[in-house]
Amino acid sequence: MTLAPLRAGLLIALFALTLFVRESADRLRPSPPATTFDVPPIPTDVARPLSFGFASVGADLAFLEAVQVHGGRKTNRSERSEAAADRALARLVRYAVEMDPKYRGAYRFAGMALIRHTTDGKAVNVLVAEQILQQGTRERPDDWQIFFNLGFIQSYYLGHMADAAESLWRASRLKGAPKYLGLLATRLAADAGDMRVARALAEEMVTRASEESTRAEWDARLRDIEMEERARFLDQAVSRFRELRGHDPDSLQDLVRAGILREIPTEPHGGRFLIEDGVVVSSEGGRLRVRGRKGTQAELEVR
Repeated sequence: MTLAPLRAGLLIALFALTLFVRESADRLRPSPPATTFDVPPIPTDVARPLSFGFASVGADLAFLEAVQVHGGRKTNRSERSEAAADRALARLVRYAVEMDPKYRGAYRFAGMALIRHTTDGKAVNVLVAEQILQQGTRERPDDWQIFFNLGFIQSYYLGHMADAAESLWRASRLKGAPKYLGLLATRLAADAGDMRVARALAEEMVTRASEESTRAEWDARLRDIEMEERARFLDQAVSRFRELRGHDPDSLQDLVRAGILREIPTEPHGGRFLIEDGVVVSSEGGRLRVRGRKGTQAELEVR
């Protein structure tokens, strides 16, 4: 009986200690990079003349902060959940290239890392990345990678095939550019929405990605492209079944039983393909054309 008050006191003490530790942990937990980093309050057109020849230092600081924000930004999220990080990243990169308009690394980073695909079928920071890269082509006309990144965004996200072909053609004429860029430029001028062109462009982005997080993002986009390629193949098989039978298949296995396919292709993300209301879908997420702009390869709603 005498132990009961002691046990009650210990429980109360443990509970109070738990609350104290949790409160301390909340205070010590580092803030998300998006809320920690932002551009200086002084506009670049004022800061640059006052930097006394050290504008590149300010550009470097903004760029390093952008790299940290990118590393902390979650990719598999909705547009709203990472909106602060998206805005901070765009503002920091823009500040860097405004402080130092010749900043080659910041332009390349803008093309590789600014854009994020969301879980609700959007691609954010596309328009900002395009604007920064357009500035880059004017300030660094000797860098083929800036032209390539711009051409990729123009074709894959915006469907501006003529502009993309022009960007890749200009890239192909610069020192160090891969020889096949001229061929890609020709293909882009002729083939809007060709997944083979999308794959070739994305594979080049993976090859040139320098940060691990950026490479992982582009690897994921390659899987998305592969999923769309296979889904379109199944779309054709479903259309063939519809022509032969006069109705939609109940399942994709009906395509095998009808002799149209030997087997159902695997889903690159590890899920499986299904048919819903006559449309091929993936169990692992939306197809690239979920919110389409016709004539683009991504067919995502851009921001």
